[in-house]
Amino acid sequence: MARCVLGEERVHDHLIERGIQLRHLRDGYTENGESRDDSETRQTLIFMADGKWMHGGLTDRLRGMASAYKFATEHNLDFKIYHTSPFELQEILQPNKVNWVIGEKEISHNCEVAKPVLLYRIDFKNDSALERQLDSSHKQFHLYSCVDTVGEEFSKYFNELFKPSPILEQELSHYGELLGENYTSISFRFQNKLGDFKEFTFKELPEKGKRKLMIAAMNVLRKEMPHHHPLVNETSKILVTADSPTFLAEVEKLPNVVTVKGKSIHIDFNSSKNATDYMKAFTEFFLISKASKAKLYRNRKYKTYPSNFPKYAALLGHVPFEIVEE
Repeated sequence: MARCVLGEERVHDHLIERGIQLRHLRDGYTENGESRDDSETRQTLIFMADGKWMHGGLTDRLRGMASAYKFATEHNLDFKIYHTSPFELQEILQPNKVNWVIGEKEISHNCEVAKPVLLYRIDFKNDSALERQLDSSHKQFHLYSCVDTVGEEFSKYFNELFKPSPILEQELSHYGELLGENYTSISFRFQNKLGDFKEFTFKELPEKGKRKLMIAAMNVLRKEMPHHHPLVNETSKILVTADSPTFLAEVEKLPNVVTVKGKSIHIDFNSSKNATDYMKAFTEFFLISKASKAKLYRNRKYKTYPSNFPKYAALLGHVPFEIVEE
């Protein structure tokens, strides 16, 4: 069927490319004489974020981990997460109902014991793509994937896996006090269009385009600004998240707006191993999940990125989500 849809040449090229990339993941695996464990212990699926692959942004990783855990529970596999690139995940998220932490020494690199497994975006919503790569002879499967198979069940599997670390809890408590109980969140994802968020090869707009996009986004934000509630004698707050320091600097001048302090960085394009450098994104994710409603700004003319970040944060907290598009 793939040959009919894609053509023989494209299918061949794809399979060749996939094979080359998988061989790259096998670097470091040897028949090293490590004794095999032939006991009746269950096989283990390990979600890998060790820097050998492009692991994706925060949302890609979180839904990938939740999906991998879902697969493991449905296929009677133990489940672990080895997230060391660019930082150790347990510094920000800790195990909740499942002990998913695994140390480097517990990971086998004996090719008779362990097998790297790679899933692509084209494998989305396709558990069989993973099933086909498993076998009965290996004890560990090292999964490189951001495939999403949890969908609307994201919250269920996420909460079984994770709870905020104490340092993240402190951040959430601080911003929770600033926001109050009834706040709206609106997210903006410009990538590098405003020239201040370097990400992959995305190009910035000309100066005229930057000004027009900035004005358009600010106008939409002003329309979304909360109104005063006379019955409770207070004005609800609005949480604004964005990947542009320039935009956030303008946003912070508006009344009743709360932004999370810290660096705006992409987890897959930053080499810092300091977990606190990534705290802003995790804090924003949890804060959106606690909002009364969550929104994403989309600009069709300037093709702002259709980020899944606020969508999955909203799924985590069962928060109504919508896209404000112009």
